Amino acid sequence: RVTIGDDCRFEEVFLIAAQEIRIGNRVTIGWRATIVDSDFHPLAPGERLADIVACSPLADRARPDLAARLVVIEDDVWIGPNAAILKGTTIGSGAFVEPGSVVVQDVPPRARVIGNPARIIDSV
Repeated sequence: RVTIGDDCRFEEVFLIAAQEIRIGNRVTIGWRATIVDSDFHPLAPGERLADIVACSPLADRARPDLAARLVVIEDDVWIGPNAAILKGTTIGSGAFVEPGSVVVQDVPPRARVIGNPARIIDSV
């Protein structure tokens, strides 16, 4: 499930919600940014094979469970192009995620982050 607030701007954003992604009001997300609440596929080799079989055109099996954790993007956040927001993270109100950054942990309100993994460089 994906919940999107009011007055948001998205440009070619890739959202994958196995469980839930919440996006607040006045959020801007740049082109080719990715927001995911899971690992896309199981991590164990045997489970990956079962996932491939389950996704095949002739499959009649359920996909293995994915390890999903809620992603929350609070109000007035700016996420730059090609950024990745990964499972279990919260981006605080007014935060700024620089282009190409990979967010793997919570970002405090009004923080500016950059890099892989994203780290705080200052406040906005």
